[in-house]
Amino acid sequence: MISLLWFIIITLIAYGLGRLLLGLFMEKSTPWEEFPFAVGIGLALLGYMVYAIGSAGLLYLKYIVIMLLISGIVAMPGIYRFISSFRIKDIIKTITALSSFEKFLLAVISSIFIISIFGAMAPAIGNDTLAYHFQHPKIFIQEHRIGYIPFTRESMWPYLMEMLFTLGLILKSAAVAKMLHLIFGVLTALAVFSFTSRFFSKKYALLAATLFYSAPGIFMQSTYAYTDLATCFYSFSGLYCLLLWLQKERMRLLLLSGIFIGLIFSIKILGIMALMASVSVILYASIGKKRSLRVSAGNLSILCVSALLVSCIWYIRSYVVLGNPVYPFLYSIFKSGWEVDISKYVYASSRGVVEFLRLPWDIVMNIDNFGGEQIGVIFLAFLPVLFFLNFKDKVLRPLLIFLAVYTVAWYCVTPTIRFAFVNYALIYIFIAIGFYKATEKYRLSILKLLLCLCILFNLSLCIYYNRDAIKLQLTAMTEEEYLLQNERTYAIAKFVNKNLPSNSVLIAAEPRLYYFDRKVIAYKMLYRFYGKNLSDYIYKLRRDKIPVYFLCSSNSDCKGIEPFIKDKVPVYKVSSKIQTDERVDYRLYKL
Repeated sequence: MISLLWFIIITLIAYGLGRLLLGLFMEKSTPWEEFPFAVGIGLALLGYMVYAIGSAGLLYLKYIVIMLLISGIVAMPGIYRFISSFRIKDIIKTITALSSFEKFLLAVISSIFIISIFGAMAPAIGNDTLAYHFQHPKIFIQEHRIGYIPFTRESMWPYLMEMLFTLGLILKSAAVAKMLHLIFGVLTALAVFSFTSRFFSKKYALLAATLFYSAPGIFMQSTYAYTDLATCFYSFSGLYCLLLWLQKERMRLLLLSGIFIGLIFSIKILGIMALMASVSVILYASIGKKRSLRVSAGNLSILCVSALLVSCIWYIRSYVVLGNPVYPFLYSIFKSGWEVDISKYVYASSRGVVEFLRLPWDIVMNIDNFGGEQIGVIFLAFLPVLFFLNFKDKVLRPLLIFLAVYTVAWYCVTPTIRFAFVNYALIYIFIAIGFYKATEKYRLSILKLLLCLCILFNLSLCIYYNRDAIKLQLTAMTEEEYLLQNERTYAIAKFVNKNLPSNSVLIAAEPRLYYFDRKVIAYKMLYRFYGKNLSDYIYKLRRDKIPVYFLCSSNSDCKGIEPFIKDKVPVYKVSSKIQTDERVDYRLYKL
């Protein structure tokens, strides 16, 4: 419960801070429209504050608490207005006025949120979470400083979300850190609701938000400390402000859109996809309104420069420290990083037009080709209702342009489902509108029944997916039991933490390092840095009388280490007894 309380406090502080800044760009808006924007901006501000404190070498709990206290005082007027705006009677009246179908949707989206909270409050699991999203903030906290971590590729990446994870972890709560990712899924659902209400009709809004939030990929991501819900939110918010700019012609809205795009770049280099799609919308508007080249260039400059100013600190620090702003990529240009043939990772390079046109089928039925995340059967089953839409509409057309450009860029660069969540937010808005238009025209009760069954199926998937997390929160199941059943590295990490000397160095052929409390280095990264000279590093540690151990896993390549473990008897063997296909055998050697 302490974690949940911290989460609520941080969210309210973020709202209060963000509301102050938001007032510079947006006129008075509805609470549903203001809340997601304000919280999203406020969380970014808190992330940058953590980065500033950590960069100064002051990453201690006391300074973080002082930061939150000062931020809370500054945010207090906004928090007070937000809390005082709630009227229980008005809320009850609004809910009772909903139709039976809308009450069903509200019940589903509320249930998924509660279940996702249970999942987020469970101990951290997952590859990227334990490899660097949590592992690197853990090291930052131990060293009281945010900077480059030797033998890593990610620690100089744009790390805005990792700053929020650092905030949660320094408060002694992985659950808070995970919930600071979960909140971005909620914010996107609220933004979808307010966007649909503003530009189309309130009648469509709740369905659009429910379809998005009940998509399996969204509620699954909500229980992990990843970054993709945040990039989805900032991408959608940038597009939202871009549509407001098209409607109102106020430069500050275009500037706000650029700020949101800059926040994507502060999380992932893949913000380039949202920027390309947004530029396409501006060009479309310029052609449609016959703007001069000078005016069009000015609009594009406002968008791009604001995005650059918000995000440039991450790329400057990488260039200053490592000589490459996008380390470890583009080695051929900066002569720093890795010589990687990026083309072999480009899905589209081995596909053609037919495969691209088959995407709607493949991303639902062949998910292993797209990262494994599920976008849900509703996406495919209800695509036909899009024929009821008029894409000549002045709002639908720019949305369609954004969707098309983003999809092509995504398909060509990195076609993983979670990198295109913003696309599905748009498609579910289209489906919600098309669904209502179809049922109004033909009064197809069977269509509504089918949709309800599909939504209930997604809800049942959410319950099933979080079954162990629900047991953890509602039964006598312990966190250790949960981890032994769900995280492959926990058993071996427990042995290492208990039995290896405190000054030892563990070289692990395993990317998930968060639960190890000794100095641990990922073998894959170490070998990439040292190659055939790996023995020099190991011999140096030995000369310094530092105990060196090697963790070999059955699912990793241990090339290069064979001379050190040949004919050696493992100190310890263990199999991860988890309930998924991630079962791994580990062998621990003393070098």
